[in-house]
Amino acid sequence: MSPVSFFRRMNTRQRLLAALGILAIVIALFGLLGYFWLPGYAKGKVETLLSETLHRPVTVQAIEIQPFTLELTIRGFRIGERPDSADAGEALFSVGELYTDLSSASIFKRAPVISVLSIKEPAIRLVREGEQRFNITDLVEELLNRPEKPDDGTKSLFSVSNITISGGRFEFLDRLKKSQQEISDIRLGVPFVANFENDQEAWVEPHFSAKVNGAALDLNGKVRPFTRNREATLELKLNDIDLMRIDEYSPIPVGIRLLSGRFDSDLSLVFTQADGEPPGMVLTGSTALRGLQVENGAVEVPYTAKLDRLDVKLTEVNLSGQKASRAGLTLSDLALVRETESEPVLHLPKLGVDEIAVDPEQRSATIGTVTLDGFKASMRREKDGRIDIAKLFAPSQAKTKTPAEPEAAPANTETIPAKAEAGKPWTTRLHSVKLAGAALRYEDATLAGVAPMVVDPLDLTVSDIDLAGATPINLILKAAVNKKGSLETEGTLGWAPLAVDLAINAKELELVALQGWAGDRLNVLLTRGAASFKGKVKADGTPLKVAVNGESRFTNFNVIDKVSASDLLRWRSLDVNGIKFVNEPLRVDINSVAIADFFAFVVLTPEGQLNLKDIVKQDKDASSPGTASAAPAMSGEKTAAATPPAAAGASSPPPPQQAGKPQPVRIGRVVLQGGNVNFNDRFIKPNYRANLTGLAGRVGPLDPKKPGEIDIRGMVDKTAPLKIDGKVDTMGKEVYLDITASAKGIDMPTFSPYSGKYIGYAIEKGKLSVDIHYYIEKGELTAENNVFLDQLTLGEKVESPDALSIPVNLALSLLTNRRGEIDVHLPISGSINDPQFSIGGLIVKVLLNLLTKAATAPFALLGSLLGGGEELSQVDFLPGDAKISPEAEKRLQTLSKALIDRPALKLEITGRADPENDPEALKRAILERKVKTQKLLESVKKGVETGSVDDIELKPEEYEKYLTLAYKEEKFAKPKNVVGLNKSLPVPEMEQLMLANISAGDSEMRDLAERRAVAARDWLVGQGGVPGDRVFVLEPKVEAEADGKKSVSYAEFSLR
Repeated sequence: MSPVSFFRRMNTRQRLLAALGILAIVIALFGLLGYFWLPGYAKGKVETLLSETLHRPVTVQAIEIQPFTLELTIRGFRIGERPDSADAGEALFSVGELYTDLSSASIFKRAPVISVLSIKEPAIRLVREGEQRFNITDLVEELLNRPEKPDDGTKSLFSVSNITISGGRFEFLDRLKKSQQEISDIRLGVPFVANFENDQEAWVEPHFSAKVNGAALDLNGKVRPFTRNREATLELKLNDIDLMRIDEYSPIPVGIRLLSGRFDSDLSLVFTQADGEPPGMVLTGSTALRGLQVENGAVEVPYTAKLDRLDVKLTEVNLSGQKASRAGLTLSDLALVRETESEPVLHLPKLGVDEIAVDPEQRSATIGTVTLDGFKASMRREKDGRIDIAKLFAPSQAKTKTPAEPEAAPANTETIPAKAEAGKPWTTRLHSVKLAGAALRYEDATLAGVAPMVVDPLDLTVSDIDLAGATPINLILKAAVNKKGSLETEGTLGWAPLAVDLAINAKELELVALQGWAGDRLNVLLTRGAASFKGKVKADGTPLKVAVNGESRFTNFNVIDKVSASDLLRWRSLDVNGIKFVNEPLRVDINSVAIADFFAFVVLTPEGQLNLKDIVKQDKDASSPGTASAAPAMSGEKTAAATPPAAAGASSPPPPQQAGKPQPVRIGRVVLQGGNVNFNDRFIKPNYRANLTGLAGRVGPLDPKKPGEIDIRGMVDKTAPLKIDGKVDTMGKEVYLDITASAKGIDMPTFSPYSGKYIGYAIEKGKLSVDIHYYIEKGELTAENNVFLDQLTLGEKVESPDALSIPVNLALSLLTNRRGEIDVHLPISGSINDPQFSIGGLIVKVLLNLLTKAATAPFALLGSLLGGGEELSQVDFLPGDAKISPEAEKRLQTLSKALIDRPALKLEITGRADPENDPEALKRAILERKVKTQKLLESVKKGVETGSVDDIELKPEEYEKYLTLAYKEEKFAKPKNVVGLNKSLPVPEMEQLMLANISAGDSEMRDLAERRAVAARDWLVGQGGVPGDRVFVLEPKVEAEADGKKSVSYAEFSLR
């Protein structure tokens, strides 16, 4: 080797060693700076710059830099609260340790490539200090106010791998609501995030876990965020989230308070978006609410809702709305408990919805099968008439608007898409609802002592449900009611429009608990009763056409009066068979109605109205139909006020029926069996009572085309047989009636209240029998009433202002025959179309008029009772005569018969003489008697037997002879002849002189009147057979008739 070459080589090595030495020194200096100087410098700079920027104290415990491995570690990083705040000593943000490793690949990528990023124990403390005010509000506002840097269009590339966060913590302190939330044990793992071309297709699988207020939260995913076709999958698991910690931030209205609740979820969200296409998001998985309790005090009756568990299964929920979404849910043990009670008012052990499908494209929602198992509800109708369950959902009267109830925003039509306005409406369909093993309890607090209605079990299936109601649903129902009853229904039901087609089989449904729905409209209380119905109900069409076919039965009914608590109506069974009802046009066709073992308590109230008319309360201003006939007018007679409302009110007429169309009602027959009617007249004092027992028979058919037959039998007070038969037509164009009725041997003392009020006497004993015949045709009534009273005996006198002012005993004596019987015939007639018409009023009017006539015109009554209608109050005599004429004899014979048949009657006879007509006739009679006396004396002298003067008969040729003898016997001064002897005069002059000297004054008149009375008495006793002790001759009377037109030459009779 040449020396030159050697030195050259030596020189090169020296230069190389020098360069290496310099490099080593530089590296050593770089390392010394990175290890010793740079951390301290960086720490100071970071603290200073961040403190100035954030206006908060920033501290760093230590910064470590590995200059050769490009590793950076920061420990104890802390950002404090503002020095002027109440939390000046607290940390806003802190990190226990931050470690990052910058890869040397950054040189080749010309972009940051971080191979490791690790953050330990990061902590954030967020404080809500007021409305819209937080402890970082100033930082946010400053950030938002910074001017944006212009975008230069360059894309920032980066790559971060092995991202981990551990031991993280987030604390939220809400001083406004005085609550605190905490997310602890935060762990995050992300394998890498990069937007380099060669890394865009790789999947990033992040992991996140934490504890939210102590409840575990797990989040795992897969994502490719930088590809042209983005994809992401996110799995979220929440376990045992305590809802009590976050309920302050839920939109719960004022008055509703969350008492407890837990939330779990296991969800998977898949996100996909092809380049240029709208994104798609599909959510699947399940969520659950557990142990939920909510207290609702914002309603009229506060309650607590308890839910054991609610599971929601999200089969496929398309959040983007591009496809149909499907889900299902299951609910377990839901209960609503009133604030003051321990037992739930509503309880649902299980509810399941197998599928819910929502299709936004088709604008349709479909719900599969909804199943409710063991649902129980307890309902009570309160005294105010409302259902208590309704009060659970009615807002409290004290509730006021809260911030949770924002003002309704005015309609903003600009924001409504035109497609939504013009698109078809949403349709909702429900496949079926099944109610299995349900139980309902209904109690009516408006009714005291009424047992509740219990429906248990109740099974209901409703299928093919169109919530719009256009398509009828299918319905099947089976229920047991109060153990004894049952209800089965099957058919279809629609409501838009209404369409019903149901087959119903109801058996022994107790109605007691349901009567409260009538509100205060009823004056009665149903204490027992069940209804049954088997048939079909159909309704459809416009106008609505309703058709009912079937048969019904009402059993064991008992209705009492609310006020008196007395039985009002009762029956063992009421069967209505062969029902055919159509409302349009109206038609009712019933094969038969049968009622057995029935009872009715009929009361005539003190106001004169029937109690049965008040079963349903009437409007106060409505006129009572019975008022008009309660006291039918009797012009000018006191009996108008005395008409018993017992008869008038009980027989108040219906409104006048005008001839027109027949009633569209037909009843084949009405059958009665074992009936009892108790009648009580409280209008009269004391009250009158009567019982109709053993009523049985039938009525029908009630057909507008033909009259029906009536055949009813029974008893009055269990002793007097009652019979009613005939024909009736109440359904035709006009009422037709042709019936006969009879009752035999009714005890009359029960009628004492009426006799005391209207005739002034009680009835001590007697029997009543009646036979009546009523005929109505073309609105006109013709009636025959035969009344037979046996052994009627009046009792003590009763003071009554309404009593007739007549001698009642005399009137009854006139009507009573020698066997103690009163037999009268009372015909009546009238128009039933007269608003004042009352059958009862007519009958009573006729009876009272009969008694009045008996007392005021007894002989006219006797004449009518005995036939012929003769006037028997007197017998007439020829003027001046006291001889019984043939006509008078006929009257006396009729009178004798009446007196003999009425032994209680006593006859008084008053002889009367007329001072105007009788004197001259009496003189003639005396003259004639004197003439006959002369013939009598002549016969006696001859020894011829003769009778009395009245038996002497004068022949015309004998008259002058005996007149002359009588004239000679007179002692008055007679005309003389020339020789002084009595002058012979012709017959007229003798008569004139004798008449002029015969006295016919008051004494003779009284004698004439007395002889007339005696003549009548003698005939009645002698020839009429009337006992003499019953005939009395009174003081004779001599007086002229007031008008002077009528002769007073008679014997007048009076009775007592």
